Amino acid sequence: MFAIIKTGGKQYSVESGNTLKIEKINGKKGDPYSFKDILIIENSGKHTLGNPLIKGASVEATIIAQIRDKKITVFKKKRRKNYKRTKGHRQYLTVVKIDKILDNKSTKIKPIKNKEKETIEKKEVKKKKNISSSKNVIKKKKTLSKVKKTIKRDK
Repeated sequence: MFAIIKTGGKQYSVESGNTLKIEKINGKKGDPYSFKDILIIENSGKHTLGNPLIKGASVEATIIAQIRDKKITVFKKKRRKNYKRTKGHRQYLTVVKIDKILDNKSTKIKPIKNKEKETIEKKEVKKKKNISSSKNVIKKKKTLSKVKKTIKRDK
């Protein structure tokens, strides 16, 4: 069983027992944490997709540590302008261990019925017809303008 969660502006694929580094979340070492933004859950071949999130689903985790990532160097330079700036940055991270994935059994994806599929297909066909008819109108206008020009020449 795995799930795709969203936290810190990123998406992570998680299974129970995984440890991962995510952007800092509030809490101390050993505190439980629950992720509510679940996008997809897969359980023994059955996929549950959110629209955009799965209501009632959650992923339970335990905070292992609050750490800082390795230092990166930010260097700015403008050539021939005597401008150089160097800065460093260390991102705050939280190490989390995934305990369990809970999904809400009451939320099920409704399959599209045949009638709905037919109406969707009909709408697409109508759009194509409208586009082709508008092209015909444009062609007719062009031919009319050519006819008018030839009439003016003959006079």
